[in-house]
Amino acid sequence: MKNAPLKAPTSENHLDFAGDHLAINLINTRRMVEGQLTDTLQSGKDVKDWLKRLDIPVAKGTLPFSDSMLLEKTRELREIALTAVKYRKSGKMPSLVPLNRILAAAPSHLVLATDDANSMCVTRVYSKETVDAFLAPVAESVADLIANGDFDLVRHCEGHDCVMWFYDRTKGHRRRWCTSTGCGNRAKVAAFRARASQI
Repeated sequence: MKNAPLKAPTSENHLDFAGDHLAINLINTRRMVEGQLTDTLQSGKDVKDWLKRLDIPVAKGTLPFSDSMLLEKTRELREIALTAVKYRKSGKMPSLVPLNRILAAAPSHLVLATDDANSMCVTRVYSKETVDAFLAPVAESVADLIANGDFDLVRHCEGHDCVMWFYDRTKGHRRRWCTSTGCGNRAKVAAFRARASQI
């Protein structure tokens, strides 16, 4: 899948969590930085680092697929997620085929284990043999959002030119911005200046 040329990424890692849902955080790996559309995923290493920041288990050691394949598949999954979110937000049914294809290629199984406190726990383990399996936790999050998400609460940031989305989990469900310190602060400053110019 070809992506439009984008500016090289900068250190904006705090925005990795702004979507408040793993699937939306994936969509938000494409964002505006200093007025330019930026893809924060420029390599397979970037994908692995992003997964680690979001506490998604990443297999150690050499993987049986290339970093370039991982980057390509992650960007493809991001486009599938963005398209599906836009469809659901507009009240339409997205095509289920692209996401189901990735989900079908991602075998997993449950494992009974003990945690640090020596309590029993059940965890899901994914095969790392294919890139689809490696990305399965993210693909499953996309599927869960599309099937179970409350799309009254899935919103596009109201910031000028902002491309980010979020899941509004605030108590009053009045969130309007990707972050209060970014787009929210810029909107407040602009509103203050507009009021001041009318005096």
